Amino acid sequence: MSVLLHCVMDWLRRILEVGNFYDRSDMKRFFIQLTNANMLLLVIVTVWGHFADPTTSFPVLVGFTAVFTALVHSIIYTYFIAAGKFVERAIEEHGYPKTDAVKVAKSNKMQSFRYGFMAIMFTMGAAFCYYWSSPVRQETAIWAGWAAIASYLAILMNLYAAKIEWKYIVANGVITDDILKTMIEVDAVIPSGE
Repeated sequence: MSVLLHCVMDWLRRILEVGNFYDRSDMKRFFIQLTNANMLLLVIVTVWGHFADPTTSFPVLVGFTAVFTALVHSIIYTYFIAAGKFVERAIEEHGYPKTDAVKVAKSNKMQSFRYGFMAIMFTMGAAFCYYWSSPVRQETAIWAGWAAIASYLAILMNLYAAKIEWKYIVANGVITDDILKTMIEVDAVIPSGE
């Protein structure tokens, strides 16, 4: 298991540090790191869940994974809130000419939220299925296969949510880059002291 983990971490390090696979902006890199950590944790817990003894501390890891997934998608959603506020402020205070940018930023936020929230709910559902399928519960336990199915669905939903969130982060990046470029051009023409 440690060899596999080392290979995955080495692969991620090479992509993030060496390759030109992604734009090097901080938010995009942070998003990739968060998403990779989330997916790695989900896969480890799902695979380990097939072999884990439910009487050990494994249920704590399942709960941690669900909370971590919620945290990751909440951080990403917070980025969309901040980007929307930045666009609004650029229009109000700096006279950014494209007033429809606020609508686009809000639309990006809502689309991202929808899929991020679904990923959180799928992951929480998988954690609850694991809890309810635990043989410790004896007569109230559900079939253990439901936990496995829910875990795989959670992984798929998180992958799809990451794809959608990435799409809208890139779209917001285009808007914010254009705003910053416009603000730099305006400041170059009109010095801020006048």
